Amino acid sequence: MKATTPQIVCALILACLTAAANGQDSKIESVERLYKQESTGLRHYDRGNFEKAFENLSTTAARGFKESQYILAFMFLKGQHVESSLVLGMGWLGVAIESEDPEWIELYQSIYQRASPEQRQFIDVKVAQYVEQFGLVTQNVTCSRRSSAGTRRIESRCIKDAEKVSPIYPIELGPE
Repeated sequence: MKATTPQIVCALILACLTAAANGQDSKIESVERLYKQESTGLRHYDRGNFEKAFENLSTTAARGFKESQYILAFMFLKGQHVESSLVLGMGWLGVAIESEDPEWIELYQSIYQRASPEQRQFIDVKVAQYVEQFGLVTQNVTCSRRSSAGTRRIESRCIKDAEKVSPIYPIELGPE
């Protein structure tokens, strides 16, 4: 039995709609997977398994997850599984503070003030680069501050928009 032109057109439209729906589901599923990956990375970091922490958190940090960026900053500043680097550590800390967490901002300012003028120039360039690549706007992340349930503590909450596609940039492992 030979298919008619309207049947072929209907089959193509149905195939396109199905592909689009599957793509949307995989995008949402992908963001859910990233949240789980961040959680896994944070657990590894807390347990001192820096290699596994880096494997997980470098992926989520590159996609705009602020807590991952914050921990990656420490890994570079302390040389945990990666070569110690003030510039890369401050780059990650600089992009993480887009969340407006006061403790993170205070830490950034404290380290920045102790840096030499030459180091500050490198830090400024790296922070600008990281905000451009891994920041809120590029990675489609929105942060808000609200009180934690049942306490007076204010916490930052950042959410990645699963509906928007974000570019993926590689993570630097050492100073340029």
